[in-house]
Amino acid sequence: MPMLARPAFDYALLLSQLGTARARFDVDWLAECSSTNTVLQERAAKGAASGSVLVADVQTAGRGRRGRSWLSSPDNSLTFSLLWRLPPAVRSAGLSLAVGLAVAQALESLGARGVGLKWPNDIWLLGQKLGGVLIEVAFDSNGLGLIIGIGLNLRHDAELETQLGHASAALSDEDLLLPREVVLGAVLRELASVLDRFGSEGFTALRAAWCARNALLGLPVRVSSESGEHLGNCGDVAADGALILHTAYGAHLLITGGDVSLAPMSR
Repeated sequence: MPMLARPAFDYALLLSQLGTARARFDVDWLAECSSTNTVLQERAAKGAASGSVLVADVQTAGRGRRGRSWLSSPDNSLTFSLLWRLPPAVRSAGLSLAVGLAVAQALESLGARGVGLKWPNDIWLLGQKLGGVLIEVAFDSNGLGLIIGIGLNLRHDAELETQLGHASAALSDEDLLLPREVVLGAVLRELASVLDRFGSEGFTALRAAWCARNALLGLPVRVSSESGEHLGNCGDVAADGALILHTAYGAHLLITGGDVSLAPMSR
């Protein structure tokens, strides 16, 4: 008896992974689009509900932070965006850190060890970048919406790493050879829980859990922005999500989000 081909996107498997959280999300899959963030912004402007999710195999114009391209591999990565609306008057300070924490906790629930977080929006595994978060704002008739873009490496792709110019981590490094629907379901479940808490208590309630996964804590780092460069040792984050940088002169600088790059000095 011939084996049945696995569907391009297995909605049934995703729903089984979402469990009771399935009512919180409306997931759509596209083989190709310009950018999941861009398409979801357009849908938000037309009234898409909070919890709308768009997954794509290929992005022809995927975006990362600081104007970088967001590259993905159809067979080896998970790329999706989530539309989420925060309750009125909730400050979004620390949101990218909260999202990163949710991703880390989801991966840990799947058996990943050595997951770390690099301020402000990178997910690391065993000391290398595993994925990232890009959050954009969508103003529409329903108020303030957030477009949360997430990309994760499931398996290594030599061609993609050549384009990037450096090696990266993948879940397969931990012998986790999981379908993307399983990973997506775990991440969405954790996002619902973490974002609910963020909406009611702010980042303060999540700070300790984020700090426990701070990948660069205590290491010498370089912070670069349009206004200049700062060197020091990476500290924890403040209650509003700002990074605390300990300089050689004894000063403690608070580095806020925006067009800022944080890199280990050894790289």
